[in-house]
Amino acid sequence: MKEPINRSFHIGGSIEKALKGEVELQPVTVLAEAWKITGKNIFSFLPAVICLFLAQVALLLLGLEVQLGSPTVFFDAFITGQGFTAEILKAGFMANFWSDVLIAPLYVGVSLMALNHAVGLPSKPSQIVKGFSFTLVSLITMLLLSSIQGLGSSVFPLIGLFLTMALSMAILLVCEKKVSPIKAIQYSFMATIRKVLPMTAIYIVIMLMFFISIATAGIGLIWTLPFFFNVKGIIYRNMFGVTLQVTSVAKSDDEQPPQDGGEPPVDKIDKDVFNA
Repeated sequence: MKEPINRSFHIGGSIEKALKGEVELQPVTVLAEAWKITGKNIFSFLPAVICLFLAQVALLLLGLEVQLGSPTVFFDAFITGQGFTAEILKAGFMANFWSDVLIAPLYVGVSLMALNHAVGLPSKPSQIVKGFSFTLVSLITMLLLSSIQGLGSSVFPLIGLFLTMALSMAILLVCEKKVSPIKAIQYSFMATIRKVLPMTAIYIVIMLMFFISIATAGIGLIWTLPFFFNVKGIIYRNMFGVTLQVTSVAKSDDEQPPQDGGEPPVDKIDKDVFNA
């Protein structure tokens, strides 16, 4: 039997094109494609997204428990507006900060699943653990991102929102392109600046969807959360491109061609995978 043949091919943009702004990013097209692939992959993708959401909520509650003795102290003060001291506010900020950082490996797994969808590949819930192979680098990257975004928000909330958008591609750049966290942050920021208007339009739509989802007692998040990750996967593909590795196994030498004049057997294509 012949040895497997490994080949690679590239889909979408590139770092060089993204930094020059020479990529296609049409908000309507991106959102329409994300809507379509969300519907196609919702049942395989939703369990992973729910797992990520519940894990982050658990880390958030644990952080509040450690600092305040009980998470209810924070939520009671937030809902009633009474007793909402600087200490409680700081506890909420720190709990959210560390939950964002510690959830990084699962966040990477879900993001890579969305990248699968963006290049036409299926996903399965178990792929969420793929992010654990990037545990250290993802934790470092998320620590830097959360720190930068938190600093921006402390200056002015809109700055924090802009930085959240501008740095949103960094975590995927670290894992898929194997660049350093600092380089990934730089590339994500510069690429966003080149396409700031379409990126802003896309994120405004996503923010509106989150507001509507919250207004439906959170039921809408069942669609909005997977949709959000798929949007990010498509943006990343269009901006920076995705390199796929394809393994094909040629037929054996003793395999005979068809006798009925039909098509010859094609090479067996194994599952496509990212460089990551």
